[in-house]
Amino acid sequence: MSLRADPDAIAPERAIVFEVAGSLGDFYSQAGRITGLEFLLEDDVELSPDDNFHIVETKQGAKVRRDESIGGRLYMAMPDLRALQEILRLWEIYSSGQSMPWGFSPWKTLFDLLRDVRAWGPTDRVLPETLNYWRKRIKARPEEPVRFEVELWFHKQTDRRARAALEIGNQVAALGGQVVSSAAIEPIRYHGMLVDLPAQRVTELLEHPNVTLARLDDIMYLRPQSVALFPNPDDLPEEPLMESSGDPPQGTPIAGLLDGVPLANHVRLAGRIILDDPEDFGARTPAARRAHGTSMASLIVHGDLQAGEPPLARPVYVRPVMIYNVVEDAEMTPPEKLPLDIIYIAVRRLLAGEGNEPASAPSIIVLNLSLGDLNRPFAGRMSPWARLIDWLSFQHRVLFLVSAGNVRSWLPVPEFSTRADFDAATPEAREAAIISALDREKAFRSLLSPAEGINALAVGAWHADAFENPPEPLNLTDPFPNCGLPNVSSGVGLGYRRIVKPDILFDGGRELVRASEDEGHIWLTVDGGGSYAGQLAATADSNATGRLNLQRRTVGTSNATALLTRSAVQIYDGLLDAGYEIPRAHAAVLLKALLVHGAAWGEAGERLEEAFGPPGRDWQRHRDNISRFLGYGRPDIGRVLDCSAERATLFAYGDIIEDVQDEFDIPLPPSLEGFTQVRRLTITLAWLTPINPRHQQYRAATLEVVPNGDDKFSLAVGRIPDQPTLSAINRGTVSHCVFEGDRAIAFLDEGFLRLRVTCRGQAGSIDERVPFALAISLETAVGSGIAVYDEVRAAVQTAVRAAAGGSMS
Repeated sequence: MSLRADPDAIAPERAIVFEVAGSLGDFYSQAGRITGLEFLLEDDVELSPDDNFHIVETKQGAKVRRDESIGGRLYMAMPDLRALQEILRLWEIYSSGQSMPWGFSPWKTLFDLLRDVRAWGPTDRVLPETLNYWRKRIKARPEEPVRFEVELWFHKQTDRRARAALEIGNQVAALGGQVVSSAAIEPIRYHGMLVDLPAQRVTELLEHPNVTLARLDDIMYLRPQSVALFPNPDDLPEEPLMESSGDPPQGTPIAGLLDGVPLANHVRLAGRIILDDPEDFGARTPAARRAHGTSMASLIVHGDLQAGEPPLARPVYVRPVMIYNVVEDAEMTPPEKLPLDIIYIAVRRLLAGEGNEPASAPSIIVLNLSLGDLNRPFAGRMSPWARLIDWLSFQHRVLFLVSAGNVRSWLPVPEFSTRADFDAATPEAREAAIISALDREKAFRSLLSPAEGINALAVGAWHADAFENPPEPLNLTDPFPNCGLPNVSSGVGLGYRRIVKPDILFDGGRELVRASEDEGHIWLTVDGGGSYAGQLAATADSNATGRLNLQRRTVGTSNATALLTRSAVQIYDGLLDAGYEIPRAHAAVLLKALLVHGAAWGEAGERLEEAFGPPGRDWQRHRDNISRFLGYGRPDIGRVLDCSAERATLFAYGDIIEDVQDEFDIPLPPSLEGFTQVRRLTITLAWLTPINPRHQQYRAATLEVVPNGDDKFSLAVGRIPDQPTLSAINRGTVSHCVFEGDRAIAFLDEGFLRLRVTCRGQAGSIDERVPFALAISLETAVGSGIAVYDEVRAAVQTAVRAAAGGSMS
C-alpha cells in the first residue's frame, strides 16, 4: 500500500470505502501487497457480528462464536476514477461468487476480509449521530432553522478550497439556508463550515439521505454542531465561612484557563487572575451568570475551599471561550462560531501572537480545557478538535489538561426492581450493581471530544472531596461511600486506537445519585453537588444582587481537571524552589510525566477486577476494560512534591530524533544488594508527538523506554498486574509502568539500573526533534532501613550519563 507524499492531490470523488470484518492489521498486511491504494483515513467503528462475519474462539476443542463487535472502516483513494470503477467491478464479481479474472487473485484474498466495498457516498457523509441530532433538534424547535457543521475534504490549494466552499455555500443558499461561519486550519488539514438550513429541508435529508448536500463530492461529513454547554446552576450559593487570605501572587503565569468568563473581582479571585478578553465575551455574559469560569478559576487558585489550602503563589491567565446564552440558560461556546476555531485563535494569541501583536502570555506551559463537545462523544474517529489540541501541543510545547466529560444520562440498573430494594440494599451490593451497570453501558458513556487527543492528558473524576461531616441527603444516595472509584458520570475510554484514556483521574467531588423506577427496574441520575456533597469554590451571585463573596459546591471532570492544573503549578514551583531550572521548551512534557508518575490503580483496580469477573484467556481485553474506567489511576501528587528516606525520584528531559536512542545509567543503592524485602520501581516516559492526520497511525513518533542491560533492571523486579497492559501503554504518548520484587539480588550491570529511550517514526519519517521526559522512582517500604534517597543522591551526579538534562528530587 503506497502512501502519497502529497495526499492533498487526491480528489474526493476517487475515495473508496472498505468495511473490514475482522482485524484491521490483517487488512493492512494484505493491502500492502497491492500497489496503488492510498490511505485517506481510518474509522475505528465497531460492526455487529452476523452469520458471515464473527470472531471464533476454541473452547475445549470446539469452535465457539463470540458476539463481540468486530472490524472497522477504512477510507482509501484510487489513483484515478478508472481504477476506482475497476475495484467496484471486481467486488461485484467476488460478491456474486464468480471466479476472479486472471491476474487478480490477490484481490480475492483481500475481499475475504471485507463486508462491503463502495464508492464514498451519502451513507458515509451523513453519520448516524447526525441523523439523531437532526431529529432531536427538529422535535425541540420545529420552526427554527437547524444549525449543523459541514466538514469538507481538505485541499492544500487555497483557490481549490475557495471553489469548494463557494459550491457548498451556493447549494445551502439554494435550499433556503445560509453559511454562518467557516474555518480552514491547514496544519491539521481541516476545512469546516457552520450552516443553517430550514427544518423542512433537513426533514427531506432525513427521509432521503442521498439527496442535495449529501451528494456533493467536496463534503466529507455532515455533523452535529459542536458545542460545550454548562447549564446555569439551580441551587442557591452559600455564604462564605471566611474571606480570602494569603499573600498576593508574584511572577508570570504558567497555567492558562480556557473557559467561561470569570467574575474577576470576586474576593477569591481579585488580583489573582489575569483576564484577557479581546473578543469582549464579558459583554455577552452577565455577572450573575458567570458560574463555570469563576468556579474553575477558584479551584485552580485555591483548590477545594473546604481543604483550607493556601492560594497559588503566581497568577492564573484566563481567556474566555464561552458566553451566556439566554435561550439555553447556560454558559456555552458562541453558537455562531466553530469551537475549534475559537480555541485555535485563543491559543495562537497567547503563545504566538497575532499580526504585529506579540504573544499575550508566552510563559504559559499548561492549558486547562474543562470543556467537552456534548454532541461529539468519542466513537472511534479522531475529532478535528482533538487533532487541533494535538498539533498545538507539539507546535507550542504546551500541555493541555482536558476533562474527560460528564455523561449525565440515566443509568439503568436492572439488579433492583424498586427504589425500596435499592434503598434497603447494603452499600456493597449497591456499589457492585452500579459498577456492573456502568460496564454494560460503557459504549454509551464514552469520553467527550477533544479528550481523545493523544498529546493531552484526559482527566476523569475521582469520587472524593474535602467536605467533612456533610448532612444526610434527602432522596439522594452515595453510590461509593467508601470512595476510591470514579464518579458515575465520568466519561470512560478507551481512546483512539485503544490507547489508555482517560489518562488519570483526580478528585472531582463525591457525586450522589437519585433513583427512579421505570420498565420494571430502577434508573439512576446524578446530582450536581450542592448542600450534601462536592467541592467548594467561588461562584457568581445568581440572584444578581452584586454579592462578590459567594461560593457553591459542584462535582465533575471539570473540577478534577482544574485541581490537576493547580497541582501542575505546584510541582513546577516546587522544582524552582529546589533550585532546578527547567527550560520553557521542556517544562510542559516534564510536567506531563510527573503528573502521571504517582498514579496507581490501588484498591479500585481490585474492586473492578472482582466486579468484572475472572478474565479467563482474554486477560488483556479484561485489563483494557479496567483501564477504560481508571486509566493509569489516581496520582499521588505528594509522591512527586515530597521527599522520603526510602524513595528516590529522578527525572530527565530532552529532545530525541528518529532512529536515535538516549541511554541512562542510574546508580543503585548499595544497601539493596542482597535485600529480600519488597522494592518498587516506577518508570514514566512522556513525550509530545508530531501528528500526521492522513496516515492510518496518526501518531508520528513512537518512543519506548526499555532495559539497556539486565531485563529485570538489575533489581529482580517484574510488572505488577494491577495496571494497563504493555500493548495499551505503547499506543499513546505516556508509558507508565510499576515493577516490584522481593527476591535477594546480586547486582548486575556494574550496579547500575540501565535504561534506553528509543524513537522511531510511525506515520512517515520524522523531520523534527521530539521533546520527552523520563521520571524514575526507586523505593522500599517505610521503615526498611534502606536510605535509598541518600545513597542514590551521593552517586547520581557522576553516574547519569545521557544527552538529555537530568535531576533528582
